[in-house]
Amino acid sequence: MNRLKDSPSPYLRQHAHNPVDWYPWGEEAFQKAKEDDKLLIISIGYSACHWCHVMERECFEDLQVARLMNQHYISIKVDREEHTDVDQIYMDALQLMTGRGGWPLNIIALPDGRPVWGVTYLPKKSWMSALTQIAEIKQKEPAQLLEYADKLSQSIKVLHATPLVKGFEKPSADLLYTAAQKLLKNRDLQSGGPDRAPKFMMPAQLLSMLKIAVYTDEDQLSRYVHTTLQNISRRGIFDHTAGGFYRYSTDAHWKIPHFEKMLYDNALLIETYAEAYKHSRSENYIHTIQKTLHWLHAEMANPEGGYYAALDADADGEEGKTYTFTPAEIHTMLQGLHQDFLRDLYSLHPGEQWEGLYVLHQSQPLEHYLQKHHLTLSQAADQIKQFLTRARQIRSAKPRPGVDDKVIAAWNALLTSALVTAYEATGHHPWLLQAKDLFRTIYQIITHGAHYQKKSAFHARCLLDDLATAIRAAIRLFSTTGDPSYLQTALAFTERAYLYHNTPEQILFTNTPQHDTLLIHKSVDTEDNVIPSSNALMAENLLFLGHITGHHEYTERSQAMLNAMRDRIIDHPEAYYHWWYVHLLHAAPLKLYVITGPRAHQKALPYRANFYPDALVLSTGQPDQADIFLHRFHPHKDQLFLCIGESCRPPEELH
Repeated sequence: MNRLKDSPSPYLRQHAHNPVDWYPWGEEAFQKAKEDDKLLIISIGYSACHWCHVMERECFEDLQVARLMNQHYISIKVDREEHTDVDQIYMDALQLMTGRGGWPLNIIALPDGRPVWGVTYLPKKSWMSALTQIAEIKQKEPAQLLEYADKLSQSIKVLHATPLVKGFEKPSADLLYTAAQKLLKNRDLQSGGPDRAPKFMMPAQLLSMLKIAVYTDEDQLSRYVHTTLQNISRRGIFDHTAGGFYRYSTDAHWKIPHFEKMLYDNALLIETYAEAYKHSRSENYIHTIQKTLHWLHAEMANPEGGYYAALDADADGEEGKTYTFTPAEIHTMLQGLHQDFLRDLYSLHPGEQWEGLYVLHQSQPLEHYLQKHHLTLSQAADQIKQFLTRARQIRSAKPRPGVDDKVIAAWNALLTSALVTAYEATGHHPWLLQAKDLFRTIYQIITHGAHYQKKSAFHARCLLDDLATAIRAAIRLFSTTGDPSYLQTALAFTERAYLYHNTPEQILFTNTPQHDTLLIHKSVDTEDNVIPSSNALMAENLLFLGHITGHHEYTERSQAMLNAMRDRIIDHPEAYYHWWYVHLLHAAPLKLYVITGPRAHQKALPYRANFYPDALVLSTGQPDQADIFLHRFHPHKDQLFLCIGESCRPPEELH
């Protein structure tokens, strides 16, 4: 009996009609495996995953495969976006076993959850062969599986333990110069991104690189960041028709994407483009932000509040069907327009097709095509507007990709911080209002102890991911509005992290709540992937909260976390990029621009619009009891207090 039909997860419901007797992640499946003395199949994916759909069609919908799985195994289907800690533990297991990772993630485990074998996508014949061989080993040589499970489980435990560091070292600014050089290794300095395909945009990594580059005056690293941002906004990884970025590029030049769209990618890209605009004043960055936000509002907004998690890569079982154009469609879109210009601009010549279809992308900056075709910016803008309007009309008749309609607290918190940053960069007040509205949704999810919301109901466990990103968003809102309720929320969520997510050493935090005993090890998230690790975000949050509230134990905890991670971040800076940002804040040291007075928020705007790698701007228009504002408000004067580390300079009146 398949038990997924009533799941709130779109990914699980996609598998509800498989002949496989799927269980959701939970105690029932583990108990059944123990009672029947069967191995577990733990199959992890997400709704927008193309290869997850392929394996479902080839394997999980097949009666022969289902009979084999049902006879010898208890099968669990996991949405990685619901259970990021489960995904992390078993992804670590796969990487320990094979050196590689990805989704779908398929793990064979003992009835207690300890893994013994793993793989990503396999076609039917290979999948059945593997399952048959492992079932035979279980029957004939069970001790072999037990021995391997013990060794692998111990290795996973080591990965998720707090690193043992002898002594304590104060973060040194000198190390940032070495990190800047290391971060440039294996980079494509022409197109941006890594020097290999496939290419992931890694926007939060780019932002940390830019902060380190500006602090260390490393021009080549700064140029690399801007080169990447300029190219991805022009190439095919950006949806020129409707806005928003796809998940990754399949080639080295960002031309052909893998077509799913994720909320977290786009949220982090908005923040990175906003900060990069502060640094460069490139108007293209603002245009990219505006178009991405337009797409989010048009296609991802939940009427009850918040934004959905993802759009699928596939439609009607075909990857990219919604987003690509046939030669005939391009011909229609070009009728009556400047065809030579538009074919050049969007790479629409014969020979530039992908599997017989066109993906709109620009190989060069717009100025190149203006000069080549002797057009003014106004003339080109009119042509582009007409062309893209027709593109949207044609797309509207195409089948729509599936929507993962989970409103995930962590990912919406990333967007909240991004909206605040976009407001800082531009002074566009509606973006700040949107951030405040969005935070109300996040607050509701977390105060219900949940990970996401769907149709007014709250689901899954609140994880450290949710708390860390929400605390960061609350700090950003407090610094920008001076509203003490945001600081109170940040402190309350921090106390929740201390209560439910502390490790025994009380240095790092577990992503898995302490009361959850089902997972073989509690996940301790330290490596920065597309999203910065929850522990790196907590180290950032605690440093800011320590300086804002005067609670030095927060600052000391942040420094202890950084000290524990010291060896790892020095050896592998690209994998611990946000930890390097935290290192920068400690070493610089942190600067706070504290602005108070009746017109404080207005006076703060030019300060917020600056790019500071090592600072936070805070403002309040009324007396406030927060330590950073205490006794610093004058009802008739606007004042700036510059605090560096533990000391503050005398106030400067702002006229």
